[in-house]
Amino acid sequence: MPLRPETFGYLPPLSHQQMEAQVSHAMAQGWLPHVEFAENPNSADFYWQNWPLRPARIEAGGKATLTASHVVGQIESCARRHPYAYVRFAAYSPQSRLTELAFICTTPEEGQSA
Repeated sequence: MPLRPETFGYLPPLSHQQMEAQVSHAMAQGWLPHVEFAENPNSADFYWQNWPLRPARIEAGGKATLTASHVVGQIESCARRHPYAYVRFAAYSPQSRLTELAFICTTPEEGQSA
């Protein structure tokens, strides 16, 4: 059984559209999106490594924008780049300074088929 300890641990893997809906909801709340990966999160001394989220485009006013579809694309890129790692999405609230939402997007078994 693959590791799924986060928010949607009791559900089957989320589809592309379901992940995009969750990321869109998190961003609509004003939470900051974050993508992380780890090869062995069961170990006592693991650290999730950050996957860089760079904006897809820059608006006319010079402000960089990040969209939910771009974040999901980056999740999938991370899974392709690290096929033997767990990939996790997390959303942080700058107001409460807490992780408001986190879930495992892909497991190593799922990453091999992607």
